Amino acid sequence: MTPGRRILWTNLLFGAGLALILPWLAAGLLAHRWGPARGTLWSTHHAYAVRTFWIGLVGAVGALAAHTTGAMEPLLALTWLWCAARVTRGFLAWEREEWIADPGRFL
Repeated sequence: MTPGRRILWTNLLFGAGLALILPWLAAGLLAHRWGPARGTLWSTHHAYAVRTFWIGLVGAVGALAAHTTGAMEPLLALTWLWCAARVTRGFLAWEREEWIADPGRFL
């Protein structure tokens, strides 16, 4: 499978993961298993996907840990919106076949 197809599948699973948690976890596992396509356009997409997975997971776990303070729902909503923005940006860059500038940035 080409690196471009791998990124497409990762993005599709992340998109489905916005509604269901299991595809999100599958996308993160696949991104880690496939590894970066060093020296190609898709290496930035891979780094972006891995960072999206980990920050999304940390945000969701943090929100669940804050359930006793009443801040769970707003934190989950913010995490979901952040993840939706990252997935959208990933799809747009994939479609245009362009590098993701600074894949390590927060958004």
